[in-house]
This record gives sequence, structure tokens and C-alpha cells, in this order.
Amino acid sequence: MFTPKLGVYRAVLTTSALVGVLALGVAVTTPVTAAEPLDVPVSINALMVTMIDHSAHHIWDHQAMNRTLDDPEWQLVEYFSIQLAGAGSLITLGCSGPADAGWVASEQWRTFAQAMSNAALMSMEAAKTKNLELLGAAADALVDSCEGCHDAFKPASPTEGIMHLPDYDHLYHSFL
Repeated sequence: MFTPKLGVYRAVLTTSALVGVLALGVAVTTPVTAAEPLDVPVSINALMVTMIDHSAHHIWDHQAMNRTLDDPEWQLVEYFSIQLAGAGSLITLGCSGPADAGWVASEQWRTFAQAMSNAALMSMEAAKTKNLELLGAAADALVDSCEGCHDAFKPASPTEGIMHLPDYDHLYHSFL
């Protein structure tokens, strides 16, 4: 049953919807300008200790079990592989550590970061297909990228005073 009050509500809703659609059309057709790249507010070393190494160890540790993994274990491998794959791009951005600007400016740094991401993507595929042989190859490729990068850029550890022990190692073990 139509009432005058209901008619007003319908008119307001219809008008609001039309204005929303028109605004969306304007927003979609307005050119987007390139923004300045974001700086990462923590150092690459902090990311390495708390995120990258942590994720890599889950891949290495599950591969080292040398047995068939169950579904939750494969899910952990996939989870940490995703983090590690994304971290490769993250460590090529401008971060706040004293050595970071020099590292990210190096083509060799970018090559190692990409190799790390590629190894993580291989590990992610291993998790999705539950392929232990592929997980082993991914773990080996990850070791190669990590050791190569450390040899080239960070032969002396730790830097910035950030270390696994005593600062963060207990957190890694709390998830196993």
C-alpha cells in the first residue's frame, strides 16, 4: 500500500542511489596520479630477523622433517611461503636502517631478493600440491639465495644489535 511518507522515503533512496552511482562514475573516470613510493618504517635487518628468517625456518624445518607432512603442516608451509614471497619485494623498498639505501640501490641485492621470492613461490606450490621433492628444491634454492645475499651484503652478523637470541628466538619456537 502506497502512503505519502513511504513515497518520500522511496524518492530519497532513489535520489541517493543515483547520486552514489554518479559519484562512482566520476571517481572511476578521474585519472589516478602516481604516488610517491612508501618508505618502510623499520630496517631491512629488523624485517630479516623477525619476518624473513622466521618464515624461511618454517620452510626449512618442515622440509627437514623428512617425512610425509599432514594437512596442517602443509598449510603452515603455504602460510610462511606467502609471507616470504611478499617479503622479497618489501626489502627492495627504501627502509630506515643505516645500510638499507645502499642495499636497495644494488642490482645484486634485487637479484637475491627476487631469488628469495622465487624460492618461496616454489615452496608455496609444493604446499599446494603436497610435493615433498619440490619442497626440498625450494628449501635448497632458499638457502642459496639467503647465503649468497649474506655473503655479499652482511658477512658479519648481527647488525643494528638485532638478534634472534635473546630477543626473538623464543617467539619462533612458540609456534611449533
